[in-house]
Amino acid sequence: MSTEFITAVIDVPPLIGFVREAIVDGRPLEPWSPSRPVDDIEYELTNIDVSGAMQVAKYRSWDTAPPIGKRPGVTIIGGEIPPMGLSVLLKEKDIIRLNKLRAALREGVAADPDSARVVDTVFADGVNMGQAVNNRITWAQAELIRTGTVTVEGSTTGGAVSATFDVPGGHLGVTPAGDAWSTHATAVPITDLAAWTKTFKAANGGRGPDFWITSSDVVTDLTLNAQVRNLSPVNADGSVRGIVNATTVAQVLQAQNIAPVVPVDLELPRVSDGVMTRIFPARSIIGIIADRASETLFGPSANAAILAGLGEIAFRDAAGVIAFVEQSLRPAQIVTTGEAVALPVLKDPKAIFSATV
Repeated sequence: MSTEFITAVIDVPPLIGFVREAIVDGRPLEPWSPSRPVDDIEYELTNIDVSGAMQVAKYRSWDTAPPIGKRPGVTIIGGEIPPMGLSVLLKEKDIIRLNKLRAALREGVAADPDSARVVDTVFADGVNMGQAVNNRITWAQAELIRTGTVTVEGSTTGGAVSATFDVPGGHLGVTPAGDAWSTHATAVPITDLAAWTKTFKAANGGRGPDFWITSSDVVTDLTLNAQVRNLSPVNADGSVRGIVNATTVAQVLQAQNIAPVVPVDLELPRVSDGVMTRIFPARSIIGIIADRASETLFGPSANAAILAGLGEIAFRDAAGVIAFVEQSLRPAQIVTTGEAVALPVLKDPKAIFSATV
């Protein structure tokens, strides 16, 4: 069976550019995990600059060596970072139409409209496959900032890769000191958030989280909570407001020097079975320093390296989500693939805090 990249009609650089532009707005966690292209993800993980170490140098005697500091680490378990990808096949009639278009271009004659429309189908397939890759990356980003660990499924042998970052123990698996926040009459979410903010600041040189990421369910709990209502601004006659909305909650949080809550209710197909599921559990709340916590490393896949080696794309464009089209014989098929090698990492493991409320 012979296989070739289709470049005569489906030019790779425009296809990749089209796909990347189409999915850039579909990266919901990009503000908290911006993308960074790298040559080698494993090397970056081994040598990652985990900032916010909160160490301090000491004066030393002349003619003596400085003391050795501690490098906050990341443990890589399970081997190399595998590529992620998804492919889709053209129907047999579309294969015939696409090859009629290629033949027409070679012969310098006009192609029929149905043949030309197959190119639009391929570009749409590329976007869909690229978005599928992006969805998987989003799941990894969400897992990382909530748990401090990211695990990706491995090859067909069943292996997996897990990167576990050194998040302080008091920043993960936290629960309210009192009742769950769904118990509106007696829960004390403002007290909980104030205590968690204090813990967070102690680990981050006095800087608190920029946001608390949570669900609309939790925001609703806050609007119905007795403590929030009692701390909310009073009416003109001095009486306590009976109805509290999200704006009032924001005012209460600001008055207590607590970062705002940001609802994220995004659902994506679950990795295991494709069922639409929240990327964050409904009862979770995550404190995060946006510019210090996380970033997503993109390395070149093997197919991207081949395309770069053939001169189809520049090496500087190899890292990131790519899309390409292949044709093979026996059986005759044309396959559009979206692919990437990517892994989100914690730049500063102390810059996240996760609780279940």
